[in-house]
Amino acid sequence: MKKSTKKLLAALLAMTMAFGLAACGSDVEPAPAAESAAETEIEADGEQQPTETAGEAEAPADAVVINFAYDEGVGDATREMIDKFNASQSDIFVESYSLPHDANNLHDDFVNKMVAQDTSVDVMALDVVYVSEFAAAGWVNPMDDLYTAEELDAFLPGTVSGATYNGTLYAAPWFTNASALFYRTDLLEQAGIAEVPTTWQGWQDAYEKVKGDVDYAFSFQGIQGEAMVCDWCEFIWSFGGQVLDENGTAVCNSAENIEATQFMADLIGTYAPEGVTTYAESESEQVFKEGKALTCRTWSGTWNVFNDEAESNVAGNVGMTFLPVSEEGDTGHSCMGGLDLVTNVWIDDAHKEAANTFIKWMTSEETEKEFTLISSQPPAVKAIYSDADVLEKIPFYTDFFAIIEAGNTRPLSPNYAEVSDAIQRNVHMALTGEQSVEDALNALQGEVEALSK
Repeated sequence: MKKSTKKLLAALLAMTMAFGLAACGSDVEPAPAAESAAETEIEADGEQQPTETAGEAEAPADAVVINFAYDEGVGDATREMIDKFNASQSDIFVESYSLPHDANNLHDDFVNKMVAQDTSVDVMALDVVYVSEFAAAGWVNPMDDLYTAEELDAFLPGTVSGATYNGTLYAAPWFTNASALFYRTDLLEQAGIAEVPTTWQGWQDAYEKVKGDVDYAFSFQGIQGEAMVCDWCEFIWSFGGQVLDENGTAVCNSAENIEATQFMADLIGTYAPEGVTTYAESESEQVFKEGKALTCRTWSGTWNVFNDEAESNVAGNVGMTFLPVSEEGDTGHSCMGGLDLVTNVWIDDAHKEAANTFIKWMTSEETEKEFTLISSQPPAVKAIYSDADVLEKIPFYTDFFAIIEAGNTRPLSPNYAEVSDAIQRNVHMALTGEQSVEDALNALQGEVEALSK
């Protein structure tokens, strides 16, 4: 099938899909732009093409050759692990290519291939929010037989939940991430606050004691984009709300969600900057780095940035804790990100078996530990968070483990891109005051209900 036909099929399939969905929760910087056509091929129509990354080694004559496609944001570390796998045995040889650091780019490339029943890729590194879509479309193989119950228990619960659709495991948790609340340890100490607050009201009360030293209690992401979707999910979770209930039914305009969204909106211009409705991660983090906010909600990897004296005015005075909750005694749930590994449903049995062998190796505790050490990506395997070697290099994992263990996934929907787009538009109108919170969530409810019909 020609490329133009593949693109047309994919476009017809996904013509209602929301654009601008960003990958959340990656701790790595985007890959630098290619400097030559050899690094990133550009077709005449201007479309960016995958970068071939096969190593110098050649496949053994009798080896089953499989192809692994992934995000270039983790390219160097991934290629290092591929080389190690290839050197460890001679029955399977992994070749690979990567695409630029963008969840949409990878998603669209994979959609093209699946619609065309393309077998050029065997293993795909899929953003966690797309697992349900690919499973519902029948594009990836079930993995229930790949792991025993004991092996699955070794992973963080949230990563297994995000890899499961309709009770069936369709993906292998590879690496993950979660947000956290960063705060000023020096200001709490200065105010005589011995216990770190756990509730929204507790943090507001703390701010009242230190607001002569900072301008805001909170800095977060309110831009019309995926970053705001993550934040909004965390706000409604903190009030006991959900987007979809346990049966997959939309509950967007529940009383809990209305209360949480109104609270989120009321923070803006009082306890949070007026401009927060234009903030993605970098803008919200800058407010905190400049010493203008008591707290900042962002992804765990920002720990190093906040504590870098060359970049941050608050270095050495930063703590990390759970996101706030509405009621004392509840647990804050952070939004989880990351990439899972899935196998192409169209490949033959020999390639499927080889792909599964590679995936089991990539997601083993030993391999995930090494990947974590060279990439600083939060692992999916729980035991690594208490590993002495890992803690020596990434000491904040001591505090972060409990936070990520309690992490939640965004709505598990085969129409996630459209659900996300509906949240972005409607909730942003509520935050900016273009619509009342109740009207905005009623509109959101209608859109999400329509997507499930």
